[in-house]
Amino acid sequence: MISAASSLEDASGFWIPTPMAAALKATLEQWIQCGHTGGVIIGEARLGKTRALKALGKQMTNRSGQPIHLFYMHYGRRDTQTVRAVFAKIAKSLGFDVKRQTADALLDCIVTRLGEAALANDTRQVVLIVDEAQLLTTGQLNAFAEIYNDLVNLNINCVVIFIANQDQFAELGRALLLRQNRYLRERFFNNLDYFYGIRSESELAECLAGYDAFYVTEHPRQTVTEYFCPDLAKDGWQLASLAPFYWRQFRERYGTRLGIASWGMAQFVRATNLLVMDYLPYCQEKDDLATQEAAIIKSLEAAGIEPSLVNVVGKEA
Repeated sequence: MISAASSLEDASGFWIPTPMAAALKATLEQWIQCGHTGGVIIGEARLGKTRALKALGKQMTNRSGQPIHLFYMHYGRRDTQTVRAVFAKIAKSLGFDVKRQTADALLDCIVTRLGEAALANDTRQVVLIVDEAQLLTTGQLNAFAEIYNDLVNLNINCVVIFIANQDQFAELGRALLLRQNRYLRERFFNNLDYFYGIRSESELAECLAGYDAFYVTEHPRQTVTEYFCPDLAKDGWQLASLAPFYWRQFRERYGTRLGIASWGMAQFVRATNLLVMDYLPYCQEKDDLATQEAAIIKSLEAAGIEPSLVNVVGKEA
């Protein structure tokens, strides 16, 4: 049996609905339903782009409500920057054995798997999500153009969505603006959307409400708030009520001073897990705002929002 604490501390599995994820879903639905063939999602590192996109895996539909399958892969920096290397990475993410396979054989595997998945809807659509796209070269992007073309020949409509780290995308972005790369740009990169972390008190409140609705035990069925903060929850208290104090403390202590434009989900989850599991359980009165705010301060301090390396090598360049 998974413990209540583990359900929160499982960084790869824990996920709550957020306004940022909802906005991302709306953007992708618009691109897909309007017949676009690709797009790029840009954002700073650790904001929650990947988790938000993975959560959409079974939620995308066409205009008729039929499911559209999303397949996810991530790319990494490699010594071998070839089209075959890209095919191998995609094929492996789709469950194929890639050892000793030629580029053509790998391409056939990919096209077959994506083509079969597209038959789940009458519009014959399928989506391929490519994470860490900033590590690809324009030459390697030809692999996705070839996949797209082979699928078109089978009357399959493939949408390729790239996820890129904003701080590292400039080099690839400049290359895509060159005339010889126009076919790649117009096929996959004409649509661009920025992904942000938490940018306001209202967005923070919605994220905290996600904790209030997240169940950590089944017998009895209890939410995060009910399990970890029983004294507060019995009086109808909700974690979302802390949004004004939480947002003010984050902005004053970290956001403004460190120039953080939006609060990434990785840091937010770490701080909030500490808040609900380690500090708020000691607060017994819902009207004891001083203790609640002190708990927030302690949680933010322990969350590692300010890099420890600053103390050794100076501020981030």
